[in-house]
Amino acid sequence: MPKTTIVLEPPPGEIVSARLVGILSLFIDEQGRVQRVDAEEPTLPPAFEQVAREAFMAAEFSPGEVDGRAVKSHQRVEVVFDYMP
Repeated sequence: MPKTTIVLEPPPGEIVSARLVGILSLFIDEQGRVQRVDAEEPTLPPAFEQVAREAFMAAEFSPGEVDGRAVKSHQRVEVVFDYMP
């Protein structure tokens, strides 16, 4: 779980005229840092995917736990850019 809210803004110069949805896989280490982000289906347009990757790579998470011990974890997240009026 992220320690703070992750808010995504569209890439500079890009206008969202539809709802864009993608799935990302986050690989988080024992300290709660995202080590890798992989795109899954459906994928976002490249510029939007890059913004999402950067936001999640910069976020700090609570590490996973097994028997009270911090462990690596894998989370799938749905990413949505929706700026329809």
